[in-house]
Amino acid sequence: MNNNNIKLIFGLKLKQLRVNKRFSITKLAEKSGVSISYLNEIENGKKYPKSDKIAAISSALNVTYDNLVSLKLTKKLRPIAELLDSNILEQLPLDHYGIDLNKLVVLLTNASLPLSALVSTLVELAKNSEMSEQNFSRTALRTYKEFNENYFEDIEKSVDKFIAKYKISQNVILKSSRLIKILTEKYNYIIDKDTLNKYPELSGIRSFVIPGNKNRILLNKNLSESQLTFTLGKELGYNYLNLKERNFAYSQMKVDSFDQLLNNFRASYFSSALILNKQKLVKYLKVFFNKKKWDPKSLLELFNKYNSSPEMTFQRIAALAPKYFNLNSMFFLRFNTTQYNREYNLIKEVRLNVNENPGGYATEEHYCRRWVSLSVLDKAKKHGVKNKAKKLFIDAQISEFYVSKNKYFCVSVGSTNAPLNENYSSITLGFLLNDNFKRHVNFWNDPGIKEREVNDTCERCLISNCKERAAMPIKAEEQKNVEKIRETMTEMIEQLNRDS
Repeated sequence: MNNNNIKLIFGLKLKQLRVNKRFSITKLAEKSGVSISYLNEIENGKKYPKSDKIAAISSALNVTYDNLVSLKLTKKLRPIAELLDSNILEQLPLDHYGIDLNKLVVLLTNASLPLSALVSTLVELAKNSEMSEQNFSRTALRTYKEFNENYFEDIEKSVDKFIAKYKISQNVILKSSRLIKILTEKYNYIIDKDTLNKYPELSGIRSFVIPGNKNRILLNKNLSESQLTFTLGKELGYNYLNLKERNFAYSQMKVDSFDQLLNNFRASYFSSALILNKQKLVKYLKVFFNKKKWDPKSLLELFNKYNSSPEMTFQRIAALAPKYFNLNSMFFLRFNTTQYNREYNLIKEVRLNVNENPGGYATEEHYCRRWVSLSVLDKAKKHGVKNKAKKLFIDAQISEFYVSKNKYFCVSVGSTNAPLNENYSSITLGFLLNDNFKRHVNFWNDPGIKEREVNDTCERCLISNCKERAAMPIKAEEQKNVEKIRETMTEMIEQLNRDS
């Protein structure tokens, strides 16, 4: 348990002992010689008293010193301690929503026993299900993006200032060499392109930062120019935005807190905005959306125009589309897989004003194989077996959800996932096919675009005769049975009422 939580637990325990003794805080101050203001700070988890003050307080309350400092708690306080010990609250962005952790814990402590039982239940769920710390943080980040419509004006302005300060031309492709120069000359970095690849276990890490008087950034030599530029832009983002809490490895490794995850996102947003100029990209998208037919070559031109990866480009479009085209009902997905299995892992997800859950509910379930996200992934894998050269597989699909009948215009790009070429990823951007989308995007009804009925996961899908099914519809059948029981019980009650 960290020091902050120990202070919280001590304060909660002191307050409970004081209340049980029927002492007001004024009376305890008089008997112990500890000021009222200091006792308040202790009880609110702000201060942890020195040993002489603990001795005075324990004497005033007529309890032993060891009893007071022990972390052993009463039945009512135990769920609060479990909640703190689980680190779940630290994974949530409470401070970003103006919620003080200490005050929240105090409120929970004063709650009724049933609410304490609920807290204990939530902790058990978090420990024994997929509601892990990582999923808490990633869900919180997704919600944070949704609240901001996936567009962050403060970062956009910072990028504009950075471009002006370092006189970065927007008329040519931004090169990694330009960013290396800024990192070394302005931020005193050492650039190391040799060390990381000497360790086979680190072959999947794009870069690693070793902080010091001179920060050293270790770069994977297998990075493409676009990946290298993005990585360096991200490092500049950490510095220019003054983001202190961070993970020093650029990979899919876990992060230790929500702040690390949020700062990683903000630094990534900075890098994408630096590479993909807002005004020029919006202008390009207007031309692209105005085409009468779906044209995947235009996307390839866009990637080449900025030397940007599909993921970076799609994330940038996902940020600008709500702001400049009012296309604010959409989702972004990134799936990963490897050469040697049929498992698909959802690594990144953003949902904006949509009810459907295309990413599924849990990683243990099987994502719908009818999604274009997975079909382009399979094409990339098939290509990778025979060819080492990287190739992008671009496809579009109108996906209609089986239950809601809502349709989404989805564009996916599948490719090898450097630096490990035996890994593959697909990036998908899906827009709700509503009247607003049809007004802005002329090729929405191109007859060449295939349309497929899809669902969330196989386990929750009752589409009959699905040739692509990867698992039986266990969850869907369970829900169907529950609904049938409810219908039958309702019919029974109605029949009994009529008979009486």
